[in-house]
Amino acid sequence: MLPENAVLDNGLATIGAILWSIQVIPQIYKSYKTKSTEGLSPHLMLIWATACLFEGAYLVSMRSSLPLQLQPQFFGLLGAVSWAQCLYYSYGFSQRKATMCLLAFWAVFVGFEAASVFTLWHFQAKGITWPLPMYGYITTVLLAMGLLPQYYEIWEHKEVFGISMGFMLIDIAGGLFSSASLFFHNPFDYIACVQFMLVVVLDGLVVVLALILNPIAERRRAAEGKDDDLEAAPSASAEPETQHLLGGSSSISRYGGAEGIPAPGRRVSVAAVPHFGSVHQHHHMARKNSAQGQN
Repeated sequence: MLPENAVLDNGLATIGAILWSIQVIPQIYKSYKTKSTEGLSPHLMLIWATACLFEGAYLVSMRSSLPLQLQPQFFGLLGAVSWAQCLYYSYGFSQRKATMCLLAFWAVFVGFEAASVFTLWHFQAKGITWPLPMYGYITTVLLAMGLLPQYYEIWEHKEVFGISMGFMLIDIAGGLFSSASLFFHNPFDYIACVQFMLVVVLDGLVVVLALILNPIAERRRAAEGKDDDLEAAPSASAEPETQHLLGGSSSISRYGGAEGIPAPGRRVSVAAVPHFGSVHQHHHMARKNSAQGQN
């Protein structure tokens, strides 16, 4: 282990806390700008915001550096905002109903964490230490579970969209700085280190999937567009030939069909059909002249 260094501990932790405090802002802005949260799992934001209940209580009870104590508070509150956006844009909640859900979550957040911190300190004073690491383990499990619904979204759509890459990259950077700060703090917090690095790995996987799947999805859409053009081309090229067979026009005539052709089932006077009436009159005059000649 590295020797304890309060300056580096607080400095690295402060950078990590700042990054983790603002990481959800790109996602909130993206959802607001596009007026859509399609592709973003609401379960991810809810589970991660819930994880901050336990992480915040754990870090405060451990008396970690102040920046690390503040980080889960900001992330939990802003993560709940992104979850409320999902309720509004994807689940059809009214703005008022989504806001009420957000305020209710914030109230539970503050009450649960405050009660947990004082309860854990009470146990510590009596020499009961097992509840404190339990909060850390619960946080780790929730952080891992949170991205599972997002991975399902990626698998279902065969690409990564809806989730902000800025959100993921800032989250990764925050995890790296926060993990580094632990090496200059005694005693070394193994549970917190696992939590932070788990975020780095899971978020990194989303970024890697975006780099792999998104170009494939773009090529697939381009190929589908070409196929649609090829399917439309034969019907377009057949139209002039059809018009030629119909006498140079495919317009509908007053007889109910293509010009010069009566519609099926429609009784049409022989004399009313173009050309046919004149042919009929020609044969009638020929028979009349022949009869006169015989007489």
